[in-house]
Amino acid sequence: MDEALLASKLLGTYLVVSGLFLVLRGKTFPNILKDFFDHPAIVYLTGVLLIVLSSLYLIENNVWDGTWRTVITIVAWAVFIKGIAYIFAPKALHKMVSKKLLKTVNLYGLVAIIIGMSLFYIA
Repeated sequence: MDEALLASKLLGTYLVVSGLFLVLRGKTFPNILKDFFDHPAIVYLTGVLLIVLSSLYLIENNVWDGTWRTVITIVAWAVFIKGIAYIFAPKALHKMVSKKLLKTVNLYGLVAIIIGMSLFYIA
């Protein structure tokens, strides 16, 4: 199977599940974030994992041809940058997420579901 198709299915599934969580259980999200950022080792390991996984994809499939594969590449770069932020600026990331995300959790959930279903449908 093509790496882009596999990545699209995996990313689509992840976005649909996480979007459903945000829509259905979004009120628990602030507590989850607080617990997550209270453990620096977990934040660091999450950053390392995000960098490794996104690098694996980017090394094999860094496509900028203007097709749907470019969307997957952009998401991979965003995940890579998020991993770097978890390692080098976790407090700034926590403040940014706390202020902006928590007010519109349901909206982010709906957007994640729509994007996830689109990626899964394309694949």
